[in-house]
Amino acid sequence: MDKKPEEHPKEQQIPEESKFARIVKRIFIISISLLLLFLVLSYFVPNYELFRIIAGHIESYKIEDNAITLKNGAKIIFQNNSYTNLKEIYYENQQHEFKACLIGYKQNENYYVQAVEIPKIFSQTFSSVTAEPCSKEAIISLHSHPYKSCFLSLHDVRGYKFVKDVNKDAIIGIMCESDRFNFYGHEK
Repeated sequence: MDKKPEEHPKEQQIPEESKFARIVKRIFIISISLLLLFLVLSYFVPNYELFRIIAGHIESYKIEDNAITLKNGAKIIFQNNSYTNLKEIYYENQQHEFKACLIGYKQNENYYVQAVEIPKIFSQTFSSVTAEPCSKEAIISLHSHPYKSCFLSLHDVRGYKFVKDVNKDAIIGIMCESDRFNFYGHEK
């Protein structure tokens, strides 16, 4: 058996890329890589709103057994199914903010909420509400904020003066989840 030498087909030469084409290709690959890296990082790196949500969560209060214990030890105690009524209002108004006047009294350092009244509302959007002020029977002038947005705005804090003018014991509050609140004016 004679072995024939293996025949190799002529190798085809691939034309070499020009220097310019290689540079353009590298720039394109680096640009796409940077864009993808930016997209991934922007998805995973927390943004400003996430920091506000976390800080608002730390600053806010969770209701337990119809009572909220504030940082200064005072309590807000919901009586007469007032918290149940407030939750119903909260769930009915998920698409926009609402305002509620929590009627009650202050005894020692504690706030007792006996009823919830809704004042005349002039306008409501996802992130604001304009309504009549609460009456002097309101111990807390409360409005909702978008879900998990528990920070009091500068506008909220400025409105505190008007609430105090009507009832010297009153405070303002926001409801940012069905069981989470934040308050201003109780720190004294």
